[in-house]
Amino acid sequence: MRFFEVLRRDGPARLGRLMLYRNITTPCIISPEDYVSAGSVFRYRSPEEARDATIFLARSLSDGRKLIVLPYPSDVAQDIDMDIDAPRAVVTDVSSVKKDAQKDADVYVLTAAGTIAAARDLVDTLIEIRESIPPDSALYTPALATPSNLSLLIYLGVDIVDSVRVEMDGHYNRYHTRDGIFQREDISELPCRCEHCSSGDVAAHNILKLEEELAWVRNCIRSGTLREYVERQVRCVPWMTAALRLADMHESYLERRTPTHRGGVMYANTSESLRRVEVRRFVSRVLTRYRPPESDVLLLLPCSARKPYSESRSHRLFRSVMGGMRRFVHELILTSPLAIVPRELEDVYPAAHYDTPVTGVWDLEERAWLMSSLRSYLERHRYSRIVAHVEGELCETLRDGGIEAVYTGGGTGPEDLERLREALETACTGTRPIGNFRLQEFRAKVDFYFGSGAGDALIQGTRVKGSRLFDSEGRALASISSGRIALTLEGARRLLPLKAYTVRIGDFTPRGTVLAPGVVDADEQIRPGDEVIVVGDGFLGTGRARMSGWEMVASRRGVAVELRDGTEV
Repeated sequence: MRFFEVLRRDGPARLGRLMLYRNITTPCIISPEDYVSAGSVFRYRSPEEARDATIFLARSLSDGRKLIVLPYPSDVAQDIDMDIDAPRAVVTDVSSVKKDAQKDADVYVLTAAGTIAAARDLVDTLIEIRESIPPDSALYTPALATPSNLSLLIYLGVDIVDSVRVEMDGHYNRYHTRDGIFQREDISELPCRCEHCSSGDVAAHNILKLEEELAWVRNCIRSGTLREYVERQVRCVPWMTAALRLADMHESYLERRTPTHRGGVMYANTSESLRRVEVRRFVSRVLTRYRPPESDVLLLLPCSARKPYSESRSHRLFRSVMGGMRRFVHELILTSPLAIVPRELEDVYPAAHYDTPVTGVWDLEERAWLMSSLRSYLERHRYSRIVAHVEGELCETLRDGGIEAVYTGGGTGPEDLERLREALETACTGTRPIGNFRLQEFRAKVDFYFGSGAGDALIQGTRVKGSRLFDSEGRALASISSGRIALTLEGARRLLPLKAYTVRIGDFTPRGTVLAPGVVDADEQIRPGDEVIVVGDGFLGTGRARMSGWEMVASRRGVAVELRDGTEV
């Protein structure tokens, strides 16, 4: 909206800027000095009086621009015409926000948020109201935040909290930490060395802990690691663990807001990691977008601690054993939590960016996820011969799952590698080669990022030199860097007829960035971090999306696309 802008996204969590008399970085703890309230609509004799009082309140502020809380409840006050040039806040609930006419509010205040007790009610309420309000407006949940639950609230989409709950708890001697709430008299040795603990001011200590937690959560959003932190933090109390698991059932809500690429390591340390958006999205794209090269022989391999797998010692040994037989074999790596990773996609996110505890033991949920993904893959892509170089519980899982293959025992010892070589020599006899691996890699990645069929449209009549793709006239079409595709304008022209990952803008020539107000339409599939094609009446460009496609269309502020290249046409 006019006075709130989202700057960075990490799933539903966002870093933003609320522009009052001072710029406030969100997520934030709002202060009473930051807003004024018109109060209940029932304190006025008529809607007109409520309107006049609110306008007078906005104009009478002598110390600069503050957030104006409009008369509430909003379902009663929605017909009041508030013509004020100031940041607006609407007090609402789930039932009234859907029919609320105040769709231009900068902040929505969830009424009675502090009374939500059950995990399911909290998750359903936050997701439903977040889906009902504009994407570039902030959500404020009063009297709800504590140091222990703050990261979960922000992960679910809350932008603004206050210190009301922890301050009131302090007056009742309830002592807050990021690990939970305790009665002060039950703690024989205080874990905190702040001055407030020394003086016995529990309320001030609680506020300090909330502020410290907020600073850490903001850092997690900046580094793209909030999900990992939340998975750890919800272990404080059972209801928070339940809330995260319930939130993961709202897969569409999370997926529509989750970037397709992060810079750091994706740690998969808990059972909840199997349900992460990045994991489910990767497997879904492998099953629905990816098309393997035509091959009669499939080689199933275990993963490695080093990423990409081909840089690990074990996979270098496998490659040396295969030798010239690699031209006849398609490789599929089995792993948790990603289940199946084609060799051509081993360097894309998150296949090259995850880390997970290695025990050699696969639990029942991991086995079920692997087998369901592998069976779905083999139903779509048929091989006449399968060689499985796996061992231990992974081997047992495949055998128990009915995967018909030549099992070579796995391992990297001389005898293990010799069994692998013999099995591949037998399997590759009389089979067809799969063609240029680098071209196949380009096709696989383009399909992965732009949808099935995009790879064929881009690579037809091309050649690969290094990490770049060229057409027959020597013009660059695309390049690969760290597993990501970057299109040139010539490459964009080849993919334009597919109308995928396209952002349509108005009749203007953008410079550097495309702002959301300039977006006329955008592909619903676009997520933050995606490579996109920008098309206008007289413009063609390429770049990275900074927000989802649906968000570009619905937002009035913010950067929609960071342009890499562009030209007037």
